[in-house]
Amino acid sequence: MDAAVIRQTCVGLDIFSAKNRLFSLYPQLNETDIEITYQESDYRRFIVTDCKLTNGKIMLFATSKNAIRYLPSNYQENDFLNRYLMIFQHLQNDVSIKIDNINELFRPMHCPSDFLQVLANWLGINVELLGTEEKRRLFLQYAIPLFKLRGTILGLKVYVYILTGIVPEIIENYVPYSRLDIYENTNITSGIFNREGDSCVFTVSFPVEKEYFDENLIKRLSLLLQQEKPVNTDCYICFKKKKVKPRKRTVINNKTTVSTTMTL
Repeated sequence: MDAAVIRQTCVGLDIFSAKNRLFSLYPQLNETDIEITYQESDYRRFIVTDCKLTNGKIMLFATSKNAIRYLPSNYQENDFLNRYLMIFQHLQNDVSIKIDNINELFRPMHCPSDFLQVLANWLGINVELLGTEEKRRLFLQYAIPLFKLRGTILGLKVYVYILTGIVPEIIENYVPYSRLDIYENTNITSGIFNREGDSCVFTVSFPVEKEYFDENLIKRLSLLLQQEKPVNTDCYICFKKKKVKPRKRTVINNKTTVSTTMTL
């Protein structure tokens, strides 16, 4: 961790936003790795004014009010009382920050990482299919508008784009394979071949070769399509075919001389 980067990232932000930035910048951080020291100030409360990196811990210094200002003036200059009341102010500040930013919990792009699963459970979404945290946040951010597009070509394209970063071509009433190989560990959950004249089938075609995706991504893509496709349809996935290099042709005629060496 770089102290200069941390200072540039946090100073000027409120505590809640600064901590989220740090967790995004350093995913290995925990709540215990960040310590907050409040300093009395007339400036807007909970704003980070400075930060330090000490023994692997990030120290954030933030503005705060002090309850001593509500006491009669003859008590306000008492240094011991000032520091004593600041202890209770620290405890109150932690609760106040959560209350002030409770609306941020319902914003997928800003909420803490561990709250993403809660949002996903409310919406009935399996975020494990989406991979990285960034993709999970993006998917949850547009979950409500996407629900209106479920079962449509546009909806499937958006789902696939969020997962893979590629906009596929969806071809209706088309099966891309003339042969299907079934191995010992193949898991079949639906019909393999469609009946003649059956139109409830479509193919998701990617303009890249299969090697562009790893096996885990292809598996998650298959599960996502199985979950989001219309129930009465079958879905196939195909990729761009590899370019086959033309084989060199050798022509042998009556003028060709062939010499061979035989080894015993």
